[in-house]
Amino acid sequence: MRNILLVFSFIACSTILFGQKRDNRFEGYIILNDGTKKELMIEVEDPALPWTFQQDVRTFDKSLLGSGKIKKEQKAVLDPLAVKEYGYDDRKFISVNYYIKGEGEDNILKSAYGRFKGERPSDFFAEVVRDGRVRMLRFYIPPVISDEDYENDALVREKEENAKNAFDILLVRDGFKPESIDAVSFKAFFSDCEALVKKYDTGKYTIKPSKSLKARFKGDKLPGTQLEQAAVQVMTDYEAFCK
Repeated sequence: MRNILLVFSFIACSTILFGQKRDNRFEGYIILNDGTKKELMIEVEDPALPWTFQQDVRTFDKSLLGSGKIKKEQKAVLDPLAVKEYGYDDRKFISVNYYIKGEGEDNILKSAYGRFKGERPSDFFAEVVRDGRVRMLRFYIPPVISDEDYENDALVREKEENAKNAFDILLVRDGFKPESIDAVSFKAFFSDCEALVKKYDTGKYTIKPSKSLKARFKGDKLPGTQLEQAAVQVMTDYEAFCK
């Protein structure tokens, strides 16, 4: 009886462990810049942290599943300069060249994404939350966590939870670079929709101009969920009035 219990315990533990390993892997696809589409496994560091879908995303061939531990050299890091889109289930991510403005060595944004150097833009993936002629994307800034912070689990969790709600909403359309919705020039960006521009000019939207995403960390910008709701209102009007 004891041996049977041990066997069941081993199976249960193995299921949990293997389930955890599979949780960050998804059957999906990538689309290269030349339009080539490939069916692959998508792997992120931690799906509970939404910014891990934006950088250092890895892929590997589905045939490797079930063949034991997959080696690092069998995986490929998705390059947003070469891959214009990837996705799985009903989620889609596209590559964006997006520079977040900020100044000084203590810039929280540059600290969060070490790839920001000087005035050079950086390339990432961002999730499409509304598709169409104008795409609406959700873009996250990861928390800045020091070596000392990692000694305090509660503090790390707090920073991660705060970062989950500090996302930005980007707008993307042909002829314009990706821009935060409350930083775009409505008159120029929505020049094909006079009704929407007029509504914005008369203060009918809660979207307000802001210098940079850094303003959100100072409390001067709509938090992520509210910003997304305000953006949906704008995009709903655009599609209704001018699509």
